[in-house]
Amino acid sequence: MGNIIDLQSADRPEIFDRANTDGLFGRKRRLQRPLGQYLREAETPSYLASNDRSGVIAAQRDSGSLTPAGDYRAYLLATTVRVLFVVGDDDSDRTISLPHEDIVAVHCTSGLRTSTLEIVTIDEDRWAFECKGDLTPVRSFVDEATQVWTRTLTELDRAESAVEAALAALETTDLETAATHITAAQEALDNGRERVEALGEGARAAIDGRLQSTQTRIDTCQRRRHVDAGDEHRDTARRAWENRAYERAADAYAQAGVEYERALAVTASEPPTELIRDARNAVEAEYTELLSAPVDAAQVAASAARATADPAKRARHWEDALDRYRTAYELDWGRDRRFDGNRASLRQALADIAVELVDAHREAGRQALQETGDESEREPSGTACDSAAAHFERARQIATELVPDRREPPADELAAVSGQGASVEAEQKGR
Repeated sequence: MGNIIDLQSADRPEIFDRANTDGLFGRKRRLQRPLGQYLREAETPSYLASNDRSGVIAAQRDSGSLTPAGDYRAYLLATTVRVLFVVGDDDSDRTISLPHEDIVAVHCTSGLRTSTLEIVTIDEDRWAFECKGDLTPVRSFVDEATQVWTRTLTELDRAESAVEAALAALETTDLETAATHITAAQEALDNGRERVEALGEGARAAIDGRLQSTQTRIDTCQRRRHVDAGDEHRDTARRAWENRAYERAADAYAQAGVEYERALAVTASEPPTELIRDARNAVEAEYTELLSAPVDAAQVAASAARATADPAKRARHWEDALDRYRTAYELDWGRDRRFDGNRASLRQALADIAVELVDAHREAGRQALQETGDESEREPSGTACDSAAAHFERARQIATELVPDRREPPADELAAVSGQGASVEAEQKGR
């Protein structure tokens, strides 16, 4: 076996599977355990180097250097996760593990027949390994892997910080800010995952727990944000409905449904799926009810008018019915209709209500005129006359706009108004 082996292009030597290997005078025990047993699950070795005597030197320590005993050997194993030193000894093998994220520098010096790899850690420890051959490719691999791991962990730190910021924004219901942080967290996590995957499945497996944990937190934030957005749209829809802004309410309900569906599409355990489905179903039910609400409310107002005997009160109900039917008629203008009721039937209802409204105002006006001559009437006759005139004027306005053939009042009505007005004027002059 050579002293330096590129395991990316060569088969693994038998030391990975057997602790004793062929030597000049037969088989020699090089380690207490096969080298392969020191690898973690899915850890991928890329380079193997060995020496017989110098072992591993702790360059800045009085103690800590490891040298092999007897025929045992010292091995340097560069994997996609770490640099591992394994030094054989009579009692048990001794190991030093240097994760790539803890390495801050790696140097290689070459002599006539040997080269030395020196690794500096974040704790400022220096470890030197000398062997026959050129360790420059090993240095290049370790340096590149160290940079990949450093950038990967930096991205993961950034992702986790963004998750914390997103959670803080969600607590204050600042959904726009939360969305920005969630996007940043996902981008950072994807960048980190992509970087570490470039080193192979073994590197990815070494950090998979943290990757999955961060992804779960991001997904939970995303799901919660969609639910909170759905709740906000639902509240907006209800307020708009109360204010008879039906189209705005319908749009808000539609947005609420979209947000709840988006929440269900995110794989996360919180908020619970059942809760989200209940909210979505409630929104769908309210939306369906909303679509019939404008016509239903108009019909209720019309029914109230028909059930009212007093002409002045009946006129107020017909005014309300007219306003509500107009609202229903004007909904979804210029696009496919969502709301119940077709425009032809609503237009006919408006015409019918206009006739009823004109008649109610005229009847209320005549009643007010009659009250001016009633001696038991407490209201001054001038006020009653003003009320009558207001009813007749409103009847004229409605007729002019909606039922032109009823625009002119009956002759007896005009005479009554004229005569009553003259009577009131004479009464006022005589005082």
